[in-house]
This record gives sequence, structure tokens and C-alpha cells, in this order.
Amino acid sequence: MTTARPPILSTVGDPQEPAWRGLMEASHPRPGRPLLSLLELWARSYRREALVLRGSVTARDLYRDLVFALALRHRRRRPRMLVTDATWEPGSRTLAARLPWLQPHLPQIARLMIRALDGPHVHYAVLSQEERAVFARTWGVPVERVVFTPFPMTLYAEYDRQTHDGGYLFAGGNSLRDYDLLATALAGSGHEAHVASRWTPPTPVPGLHARPTSHDEFTELLLGCRAMVAPLERSSRSAGQQTFLNAMVLGKPVIVTDAMGVRDYVEDGVTGVVVPPDPARLREAMDHVMDPANAEHYRRMGARARAEVLGRRMPEHYVQHLVAALGYGPAPQPAEPAEPAT
Repeated sequence: MTTARPPILSTVGDPQEPAWRGLMEASHPRPGRPLLSLLELWARSYRREALVLRGSVTARDLYRDLVFALALRHRRRRPRMLVTDATWEPGSRTLAARLPWLQPHLPQIARLMIRALDGPHVHYAVLSQEERAVFARTWGVPVERVVFTPFPMTLYAEYDRQTHDGGYLFAGGNSLRDYDLLATALAGSGHEAHVASRWTPPTPVPGLHARPTSHDEFTELLLGCRAMVAPLERSSRSAGQQTFLNAMVLGKPVIVTDAMGVRDYVEDGVTGVVVPPDPARLREAMDHVMDPANAEHYRRMGARARAEVLGRRMPEHYVQHLVAALGYGPAPQPAEPAEPAT
């Protein structure tokens, strides 16, 4: 007797995740073999009801999932398709850096590509509520086919690790970060801060240490910080969720500059601190969190932040949103509001 194949083929996630309930079979890329991975995805996608593709594929992967979505247009029967993490900008910064001569044409090329792969069978998943309308307007697709699938924490087996207070601030990541703003706010503060990024300070700032790190070192710095700071650029897409959610699930206070999507994840004064992208306001927030007199206030805030992530922003919740977007189940119910700050 043969066993029916799962109806969903996905390049995202683990099929053992309970939220999939046996609905999904994985088709993950082969490292360093993008063309073979594309051919395997094509062969395994026949007679599926739905596909979940990764919208954040890179040039190194030859944009496998997006190329596959384009090729799928030539099939007579096209399954429902959900493109996750569709955090795209009309001009690719990576391609612009590699091929500067192409930069003026990148927005037009990107729009032509999205128009070519789009169709009534395609839905797009974005990481903030505000992005639904922005994405629809930018790429010319109906807003009804753009869904909000909140990003989860990504520490997986490490989110229960013991933390400690090393007395320093931590910031990390590269996407849409405004570390020049952080450097300006830190100047003369006397605070120690570690930045895990490719960014280099334009001028030395006492106490500020910036360097690229391995994943393990990044995690260790996060475990030992007093608070995490996310200075974000304002853009047509959201960014930074992975870093500040990982800090929140560890019970660390987070200070985030106000940008698209931030308030979908952080409630100001309750589960974190949201400040305008202004050096003086950011400095004020950092001074307050680093003052030992406020330690209990931020311990309670960190506890509320951890409860929020455990209740609504775990990997299983993300999968539930994907399943619901494809019509296989209800979306996760909102958790009870976090206890108000006192």
C-alpha cells in the first residue's frame, strides 16, 4: 500500500513541526548545487495542492525559488503558492554593489520579474501589517493576496539557556541598521557596547566595539548583554525582528528605534522601549536601561517580553500562520495582553 504524499511542498521549515500536521514535505536546497536543487524542486512539485517558497533567496542560490515560480507559469495546472519573507525593495542593494552599472535598471527589472511570476494562485507573506499595503502598491498586486505572517524567534534549542548581565549593550545584524545613529548616541556616554556587524564606526567611540561575529559569538554576546539595541533605518520594508525577538525570548530588555513593523512586535513601555530615530532620545533610553536603579523595572519588562514571545512568536506560531494563509487551518488566536508596566 502506498502512502499519499503531503499536499504541501515547502522550501521553508521542518516537516516534523507539529503545526504542519503531516501536511508538508520539505524540499530544501542542496548547498552549492542551486541548479540541481531547482530541478529537484520542479520534479517534486507535480500534483501538489500548494507550495511554500522562500522569498529571501539570494544570488548565491541563483534565486532558486523565484526562478521556479517563474517557470511554474508554464504549467497547465498551477498549485496555490505562498511566497514567504517577501521583504523586497525595488532596488537590490546586493546586486547594486556587485553590478553598479545595472543599478539604474534594477527597479524596472524587479517589477518585470514580479509581474511575470504573479497570478491569482500566488500569495505573498510579509512581516508587518503596514507592509501589506506598501507591498501591494509597490509591486502592483491586490492587497487581498498579501498576508501578514509574524516572524518568530530563531534561537530554537537555545532560548532556555542561562543568561547573565555583563554590563554592556548589544546590537547586531546588517539589514537596514543605522549604526551611525547608535554611535552618535553612545559618544560620551561611558557605556560599553558591542556591535556584531560588518559596519565600521566612521570615527572611534570609546567603549564601542564593532566587528563581524560567528553565530555562536553573536549568541554569547546576546546572552550576556544588559539590553539589546536595534537602531533601524526607515524603509519600505521591515527588518530586525529576528534580533530583537531573540533578545526578548531571553528576557533581555530591548530598545528599538521606531520603523516599519516594530510595533507589531514590541509594545512600548510593556515588552520593550520604542524611541524615535533621534540620537538624544536613543541616548536617554540607553542611560535609563543602564542605570542600576532601574534594574527591577527592566527585569519585569524582560519577563513580559519573554512571555509575549513564548505565547505568540515561536516557530510553531509562524507555521500556523503559513498553514492558515494556504487555507488549511485557522490563524493562531491572539494571546492575552501582557501585564501593564508598573
